[in-house]
Amino acid sequence: MSLRLTLLAALMAAGGLLVWSLGDKPSPSPAKAPAAVKSEPLQVTVVKTKDGKELTYGQLIDELNKVDLVAVGEQHDSVVHHQMQLQIIKSLYALDERLGVGMEMFQRPYQDVIDRYFAGEISEAEFLKQTEYDSRWGYDWQLYRAIVVFAKRNEIPLAALNAPKELSDRVKAVGYDNLTDDERKQLGPIDFNVKEHREFWMELLSMIHGTHKATPEQKERSYQVMAIWDDYMGRSAADFLKDRQLQRMVILAGSGHIEGGFGIPDRAAKYAGASRATVRIFIGSADQDDLDQYLPTDYVIYVTPPTK
Repeated sequence: MSLRLTLLAALMAAGGLLVWSLGDKPSPSPAKAPAAVKSEPLQVTVVKTKDGKELTYGQLIDELNKVDLVAVGEQHDSVVHHQMQLQIIKSLYALDERLGVGMEMFQRPYQDVIDRYFAGEISEAEFLKQTEYDSRWGYDWQLYRAIVVFAKRNEIPLAALNAPKELSDRVKAVGYDNLTDDERKQLGPIDFNVKEHREFWMELLSMIHGTHKATPEQKERSYQVMAIWDDYMGRSAADFLKDRQLQRMVILAGSGHIEGGFGIPDRAAKYAGASRATVRIFIGSADQDDLDQYLPTDYVIYVTPPTK
């Protein structure tokens, strides 16, 4: 299967690609986690993709500790992916407590709710209710709970990265150029002209539209939504890094926003004037990994499947 078709299938299966399309409005049914994410260390092999060198997990963490932004892609419904993310966060925190975590799963207008929950002013149930977690994200809370709880207990600032759903829905419906001045102000500046990003997603979006024969305007609206997600989240991460005076930040988002670097990572690094690294998680061994199916990341973590 080609790279683009593989990524398309993965994103659609995970509910991570909510693009405007002719005649329908996708409403994926997120998979439920079979159990809460555990905190026991996973058995891993790490490869640095630049030179194909195998690293120990400790060497990986030492290298990630040298950059400002660590972007870790995920399959949203994978318990193992979230367990690995938590392991990375714990390891980096052990080296330097000046750490933050940014999550695609929460929308930026709800940052004050996260801050109040972390300050102990509201309960977990109220936090989920006020962030409208179920309707705005919807994946089983147990997939992410251990990450959020670890951050809260250790006073690690947590950033809501994503754009408000109302605005991305408006772009799907009318296009960026037809937003009101107030709507554009809420989004802030968006860069729609990152060459690699535009070329990759426009080709992929053409496959999504398939036989619908979408017009150029419809394809452009679909691309605008993806660019808004990536640019908005990149700027959110950069602003949070600077505003909270953090040394570094771990960014958690769907693989389509991380792999290749031209989604969130490069944008966040540009806006923050920061360095960045990207990480892909693969469940299985290196000899099972078909590299042609993935956009490049700086590191690949191969996780030995947990025994039941």
